[in-house]
Amino acid sequence: QAPPSEHPWILKNLLEIGWHPVFLPKDVGDTFFQDFSNNLLYSVFHYMPLPMASADNMQDAFECYEQANKEVAKVILETWKPGDLVWVHDYPLLLLPNLLRKKQPQMRIGYFLHIPFPSSEIYRILPVRAELLNGVLGADLIGFQIHEYARHFESACVRVLGVHSNDGIVVRGNDHCTITTCPIGIETNRFVKALETKEVKDLVAQLEQDYKGRKVLLGFDRFDHIKGIPHKLYAIERFLKENPKWIGNVVLLQVASAWNKTSTSSRSESHMGLNRQTHEIVGRINGRFGTLSSMPIHYLQKNVSFHELVALYRVADALVISSVRDGMNLVAHEFVTCQQDKHGVLILSEFTGAAKSLGAGSLQVNPWNVQKFGSTIRYALEMSAEERERLHKYAYRYVMEHSTASWAHRFLGSLEDIQPRHDEKGTGMNLPTRLNIPKVCKAFRHARHRFLITGLGGTLTPNVARDRDIKRTPSYHSKLNQISTKVRKLVQKLANDPRTTVVVLSNATRDELIEAFGDSEVWLAAENGFFLKRGKDDPHWHALFDSIDFSWKSRVKKVFTYFMERTPRTFIREHETTCSWHYHDAQRGFADKQANDLMIHLRGGILSNTSTEIQDTSSAIQIRPVGLSKGAATVKIFQHYLRWWQKKVVFTTRGITATAPTTSTSTSSSSSSSKATIDAGADDDEDLTSTNKTTNSNKNNKIEAAAVLPSLSDDGSLCTTTTTTTTKKKKKTSSAASSSSLSTKKIMNKNNTKRPNTQEAIVPSSKISSCPTSSSHDAVHASSSSSSSPSLTKNDNKNNEDNNNNKIKKKKKKKKKKKFG
Repeated sequence: QAPPSEHPWILKNLLEIGWHPVFLPKDVGDTFFQDFSNNLLYSVFHYMPLPMASADNMQDAFECYEQANKEVAKVILETWKPGDLVWVHDYPLLLLPNLLRKKQPQMRIGYFLHIPFPSSEIYRILPVRAELLNGVLGADLIGFQIHEYARHFESACVRVLGVHSNDGIVVRGNDHCTITTCPIGIETNRFVKALETKEVKDLVAQLEQDYKGRKVLLGFDRFDHIKGIPHKLYAIERFLKENPKWIGNVVLLQVASAWNKTSTSSRSESHMGLNRQTHEIVGRINGRFGTLSSMPIHYLQKNVSFHELVALYRVADALVISSVRDGMNLVAHEFVTCQQDKHGVLILSEFTGAAKSLGAGSLQVNPWNVQKFGSTIRYALEMSAEERERLHKYAYRYVMEHSTASWAHRFLGSLEDIQPRHDEKGTGMNLPTRLNIPKVCKAFRHARHRFLITGLGGTLTPNVARDRDIKRTPSYHSKLNQISTKVRKLVQKLANDPRTTVVVLSNATRDELIEAFGDSEVWLAAENGFFLKRGKDDPHWHALFDSIDFSWKSRVKKVFTYFMERTPRTFIREHETTCSWHYHDAQRGFADKQANDLMIHLRGGILSNTSTEIQDTSSAIQIRPVGLSKGAATVKIFQHYLRWWQKKVVFTTRGITATAPTTSTSTSSSSSSSKATIDAGADDDEDLTSTNKTTNSNKNNKIEAAAVLPSLSDDGSLCTTTTTTTTKKKKKTSSAASSSSLSTKKIMNKNNTKRPNTQEAIVPSSKISSCPTSSSHDAVHASSSSSSSPSLTKNDNKNNEDNNNNKIKKKKKKKKKKKFG
């Protein structure tokens, strides 16, 4: 609130004592502290209804809140040095840890919340719930007053952000945040010393004289809804009504300290209503049970000095705390410290944090149970001296052992001992080296051939995988692959360059990739790279992996269906090569239990003795064949590209022929044997190959090759087929034994030397559904000879022998012409 002209003077004086001020514009400061922090966050964190006036201006208030946190972060970054610890406090600075973490990954950051953290059901009403949680999770250590608040925070992180939480550690990507419980205390020595001062002793003597012969109940609260002052007054009224003998013999001294001035009408109106209600109750009780000489309630709505407060603590026979929700309430600790001689009774609401630590040394009440509350007051006033001493002894020992100094020592000690896991060294993983953009661009410009592989969802489309506000349905996943027109044009422009090949590798289906880039030169690798299509001119999809057994899918789908029917808001997503059960939007605790049960069913039952693997994330369980991953597909796609670019291969299937660009190389083969390789859609010698060796016992030039290939049946289903290829040199045509046979042509290089015959299995681009494949997982190697082929007759052998003799004669004539010509 200081004017800008005074900022230099304030900065100079505070720096002399080691303080670094943060100056905010008045409008930003008011909105940040009053509107967003006190009116909104404070209300929700204390389980109070969110005012609609605050909700209506939420975004504007949050922008001021974010700006204030950035200003604080700026000052800290200017003064921080390696080795320093940063300790952030309370709800006005929820965004600060993550802001600091982004700038200094090595910074050691602790965060402590002094007020309650609500249950996830209450917290989720905040429109900026995810932003606030992500801000706090930038800390290495997050502290709460009691275990209940820590549990609520972990639950909110899991339900809102979808992160993992286990045994006090929240895992968000590479960030590991430790959650701890560390109840705060008070400076006990300050109160002990104050009791010995003359000022306090004089005030104590005066109060004892004023209330001589009467029991004194003390209430000291900040004037706020959460303190439950009306609840306390109703309990006193009920107590006096049911116990008339105490009328005139007991007095309640209720001090309501003033709240800071507010800048919003909603806050003022709310407190004006509370003020009217409180005065009405006090007036009614005093008018009903008061006399000319005494009143049962002395109500004072003002701030009192420290010495006056200590004197009140010393005089009181019991302290009544009726908060409906409170982070800790250190008034209880202060009262216990000042009652070492008198052993006053502590009546404590069970909804305060202090009730968890001082519970054994106090009488706990539910502020809403007025009848029980009134009877507890009577019990405290009539309690024996021995029981009062026993309760006070326990509470006093705890308060003295858990002072402010010990609290700070415990928290900072834990922060120093924690191994930071927000940076690359702390993750325990070998992370990839950061891409050198200028170097890559330079190499790209000078390269003769460029080969780019990119993802789709989260790469070419916005990354919304962790947005818990989006409801994930089966149709939602297809929408993730819908890219913007601008991005599509940029990718197509790259792909149209003759020197550049762009591959989009995604777990999306073939239809989804066709919809995104089907009319461009972009290569499409669908189903994590199982299928490959080389641009719009390629009419076929090519299978890059070996023949794979998909018979497990029907059994897995039955189990998934069983759990989907019993887990609300879950669904099944089935691809041609994978099957997954998604539980993003299900109730996290129940869904996690269901997911664990599902894993047990899968591992111990239907997936045993199958070549499958389970991919378990925090939101889905996916079953896929072993080895089918984007990493393995990347290698196969690159190998495919190299062969496709270097060789000229003729593909013939059902009358369709396609030719790829190539550079010729010299190869040699013997006339007595030839080798034909059938590749499952990728020209990959490592993938589903079959070597066919022909025998020359009868000098037969017929070549046969067979292989088990993943292909399509007539109805479009994925299945395993055995392909046999037969080629005669004499006719240079296939035997046409079946309509699905592949024909092989011999390709001669520039030196007229024979090259190995290479074939590629084509997967038609029709829509398919998975079906069981053959039980064989390996390529079938078949050798053909005159004795093993029933199609070879004696006449055939004789004709073949004559043909060979004629060819030998022709070669000799050519050699003579070359020699003498």
